Amino acid sequence: MPNDDLTALSLSDISQRIRAGEVSSRDVTQSVLDRIERLDPHINAFITVLREQALHEAGGADHLLRADHDLGPLHGVPMAVKDLFATRGVRTTAGSKILADWTPEEDATVVTRLRQAGAIIVGKLNMDEFAFGGTTENTHYGATHNPWDLERSPGGSSGGAGAAVAARMVFAALGTDTAASVRNPAHFCGVTGFKPTYGRISLNGVVPLAWTLDHVGPLTRSVEDAALVLQTIAGHDPKDATSSRRPVPDYAAHLNDPVDGLRVGVLRGYFWAPIQPDVDRTVETAIDVLRGLGARVRDVELPHTDLLPGLFNTVLPAEAAAYHQRWMREWPGDYGAAILDRLLPGAVVPAVDYVNAQRARRVLQDDVYELMHDIDVLVTPTVPYTAARIGQYTVQVGDGEMEASTARTRNLFPFNGLGLPALSVPCGF
Repeated sequence: MPNDDLTALSLSDISQRIRAGEVSSRDVTQSVLDRIERLDPHINAFITVLREQALHEAGGADHLLRADHDLGPLHGVPMAVKDLFATRGVRTTAGSKILADWTPEEDATVVTRLRQAGAIIVGKLNMDEFAFGGTTENTHYGATHNPWDLERSPGGSSGGAGAAVAARMVFAALGTDTAASVRNPAHFCGVTGFKPTYGRISLNGVVPLAWTLDHVGPLTRSVEDAALVLQTIAGHDPKDATSSRRPVPDYAAHLNDPVDGLRVGVLRGYFWAPIQPDVDRTVETAIDVLRGLGARVRDVELPHTDLLPGLFNTVLPAEAAAYHQRWMREWPGDYGAAILDRLLPGAVVPAVDYVNAQRARRVLQDDVYELMHDIDVLVTPTVPYTAARIGQYTVQVGDGEMEASTARTRNLFPFNGLGLPALSVPCGF
């Protein structure tokens, strides 16, 4: 099989070939690095590429397999991580000038778990500065381009991750999701993106945006691949007090179960209007597929959605400003103008507003728990529009124009605010 063709396989497929000895991790890693070298000058998904380190680690993975030491489904598989995950001995910029020369002494917990599972980290991925944005138009490291149309955005803030997976430059990538930042790149780039339950994956060693909203999640080419990555990185971490102590289930165990009888609630109202007609038709067609497979589908609505904008506009900027307060005071000129404009309002959020926003979260959580008494899964469009052009600030949605940033997070942020798991899967192209 030609090297370039290896990159067309899914993570699960390439894993099986590596572990069966049909192809070496070094050859697979070389094919990925060759593709990065050829395509990334046009896409700009990477801030740092670890060519020599990755090839060395791939050789070590092959040596272990020859010694009958199999570390599992990620053994020898090339991956990349967003450049806010601490990587020992490798600069971790968080897409910023402020951390441009930071070289951590320890890996983030999730990076440690990837390495322990035999994954090969080939590089650090471009992102919005400090993850505070949704387009990956980075002032310091340049914009990432959507691999399907280089004039369009890949979304953000994990846009480098979405673009790298879609362009077959890696088999999977790790991103973070505070308001939408794994799922909207998945939507715009046509890949799978998963935001887990809050606390399911450790945040230790991850540069924060907003502590109570941040989630780590994989971007992959399939749900099966997402399950394999999640299986590896989920679980309690004594270094993260917010991480859950609940046992980690076998995420791949039920992937082939039928959906006959599955109770599907289609979230209408707030989550459905306005929406571009093409997106509407595509999602409705996907829902019809579920019906045809025997799912029991009905429309539902979430009460108190009027609380969501206030929750978003209070908690996220306040927590972000709390993390950045010293840097904003000492090095304001080192921030890109766009992120500074987002951070400064957070520094003056009244304490009473922050407390009331947290109370609103409880109300909305109770609403969802009540809704889920007789529903197994909720369905919404991921984003109500398709990928906008780089630099485009408004989009035509429904009968009028909306700010692209508002529409981009509208359906996604609620699940960050409520700490609930959410999966974006492609249902059209």
